[in-house]
Amino acid sequence: MKFKVTQKSRTNSSRLGCLSGAERLPDKELETPLVMLYTKGGSIPHITHEVLQLITKECQTIQIPLVSTVQFVQPIGAWDRPLADFIGLTEYVTCVTVQDPGDFTPSGKHKQDSVPIWTRSGKVDISPNKYMDMIEKFKPDMYYALSDGDTNVSSPKKRTQKSVDRTLQFFEKCSQRHIKSDILKKKMFIAAIAGGFNVIERQRCIRSLLKNENILSVSGFLIDGIHNNGPELELLNFTEVKPVLDETLKMLPEDKLRSVHGCWNPLAVINLVQMGVDVFDTSFPYIVTERSAALTFNYRPSDGEISEKFEINLRDLSYASSFEPLYAHCACLACRKHTRAYIYHLLNVQELLGTVLLTIHNLHHYLEFFKQIRDSIRTQTLDDLQEWIQRQYLEYQRSLLECKPLLESRNMETDMNDINGDTIYNNSQPNQQPN
Repeated sequence: MKFKVTQKSRTNSSRLGCLSGAERLPDKELETPLVMLYTKGGSIPHITHEVLQLITKECQTIQIPLVSTVQFVQPIGAWDRPLADFIGLTEYVTCVTVQDPGDFTPSGKHKQDSVPIWTRSGKVDISPNKYMDMIEKFKPDMYYALSDGDTNVSSPKKRTQKSVDRTLQFFEKCSQRHIKSDILKKKMFIAAIAGGFNVIERQRCIRSLLKNENILSVSGFLIDGIHNNGPELELLNFTEVKPVLDETLKMLPEDKLRSVHGCWNPLAVINLVQMGVDVFDTSFPYIVTERSAALTFNYRPSDGEISEKFEINLRDLSYASSFEPLYAHCACLACRKHTRAYIYHLLNVQELLGTVLLTIHNLHHYLEFFKQIRDSIRTQTLDDLQEWIQRQYLEYQRSLLECKPLLESRNMETDMNDINGDTIYNNSQPNQQPN
């Protein structure tokens, strides 16, 4: 599978690209920037394959975290067919990642020659050889090299140094297996860059990777070790991570794919695209659904109006008699056929259809958002889109601040964090978001 840059922006580092030539799906092409469909155990949370077809009929990339699929290694190996066949998504490109971007990854418990992953059954230590054995059985179209990404903004220098040393060690072993494997040598192999928020260590990691004799087998890079995954990433101060990403992306070859994963908010996504990142995932709409909310931000500046809210929480009593769709400009099944009041009812009686409808809407909204990003790069208007999304996002933050006194009077727990220089209320719990 190969990556090719097809267009560059004149005003920033954003670019359009094309992924094509997958061994299993040679006729499929994917335009970047793209967003991988986040899964647990190879299944998109709350929906089936048939429901996914109602959301989009276009070819997509399925993100399959090893954390939630490690228990499938033995049966898939015995079946001797690709993971895509096992999970029933044969028409989609598959990509195996190590950690789960939608759930917090516990820190610590490291061993010199392995990476801990935290499954439902407990901690499992994954060595490079064990990892590559699993990848050979899974036969994904894309996969990442094993890496030590257990760093964040507060990681000390010693921890970031060890993360780089271990990541380089793991890359050496994984790349050797990749080159020698008849099963994997035609798959897309992506190296990981570690180093936390230490720019010097990240530069050391990149220089070592680029000097490695196996670097020609690499089709792209994952910028790893910025966070520990989960909903907290949504509230990360982007001004803290931007200098690290600037220096990292500056050193990467322009003809290679660039990935970041995690629950980045839409404004952070556009900032990352402007910096030259190509691949993301849908863990953000997943966590929005988990807090019973619907994305309602306007991603089309041509509509000429700011949405009433960036997102709405459908457990709020104000929607009990609201017979509007989730989002007026949305063409998804949930918005065409159902109302806010109906979804409010479903959620409050704990009917599973409530989360199904929210998933349908949030995935559709996010996929359309990425289409608009690509169109904006094509028409050289991404900066305008960034300003449009930022305006809505900051307005949303201000509305949350205005609700703070009311929330405190109701004895609701608050957690204030700084994002982009502004204070924002942490709405990561379903019943905490004001409306």
